[in-house]
Amino acid sequence: MILFLVPGFPKDEYDTTCIPALQQYVYHVAKSNPDIRVMVISFQYPYMKQKYNWNGIEVYPCGGEGRRRFGRLMTWLTAIKYILRMNIKIRVRLIHSFWLEECTFIGQLVSKILLAKHIASIMGQDALRRNLYLKYLNYSSMITTAGSLNAADTFYSSTRNRVDAVIPIGLDADNFNSKISAQSKRIDVLGVGSLIALKNYKLFIEIIDELGKDFPKLKATIIGEGVERDNLERMINKHGLQNNIELLGELPRPETIRHMYQSKILLHTSTYESQGYVFLEALYCGLTVVCFDVGFVEQSERMLGCASKEEMTENLRRLLKQDLTYEPILLKSINETVDEFKQMYDLSP
Repeated sequence: MILFLVPGFPKDEYDTTCIPALQQYVYHVAKSNPDIRVMVISFQYPYMKQKYNWNGIEVYPCGGEGRRRFGRLMTWLTAIKYILRMNIKIRVRLIHSFWLEECTFIGQLVSKILLAKHIASIMGQDALRRNLYLKYLNYSSMITTAGSLNAADTFYSSTRNRVDAVIPIGLDADNFNSKISAQSKRIDVLGVGSLIALKNYKLFIEIIDELGKDFPKLKATIIGEGVERDNLERMINKHGLQNNIELLGELPRPETIRHMYQSKILLHTSTYESQGYVFLEALYCGLTVVCFDVGFVEQSERMLGCASKEEMTENLRRLLKQDLTYEPILLKSINETVDEFKQMYDLSP
């Protein structure tokens, strides 16, 4: 059995916005290992405790809903109870936890009890020093992975431990249309991500404001929702950019992908990414990516990792004057990711 410990998981097959990279990976692990039972324990989301089936995979939600203190402890006890009951029916041989936080903390505990292999994957801000769980994890008792060299370096700076492998989660190209029309590119600059301080959309607006001097009809769109939305709307109004920047809120993943096909450039102003799954999606939809050197960045004519706001602005100014090419680029496939982790799983009898 492969047991995944995750903070959140789709509540059904239509829940496309819940950690797309993770759900794609779990789905393809199960698909490529039909003789091995794959199960998921989700700590915080969905907000229920009834077992359900997702694409043939058993999911056991703990219904944590972000509770703290005693509520958090009860979530952990629910997860441990699930695991011990599973192990009675069929031996848990492998635990794969995502985010070096509560899932890895509990995975570390139960893997020791069950003598199971434990793999823990960095997936977000969990590599940063402010993650309090980092000091309670015994890295010699688990295999750690990161989705990029940048995340691996951040993890080392935070813990003085090195990851065992760098394995980005790849893209399922079958979910995309590889035929791209230049005539459909009505959006000049696209932003995709949660509207939180880390994603730095204030800088996005500042750059669009600067570019508007040269490109008064510039069309920019931001897809995402979050606590910064009101501040961003005020900033757009202050700079008189209502005709240049559109905030669409959170969209289902198919709708987000449709907007990518309609866009020329992805501007990603986030100051940190563990991997940046949106980079892979954007490149395969024909966009050129302009970002800071965070996450899984491979410098090329179509992927420009920048060191400053000024460099971002100049790259965008240059690109907007060019006739861009829009052929799809598959930076890494989901099958490659599955194969790399499969070697690490080593589930042979």
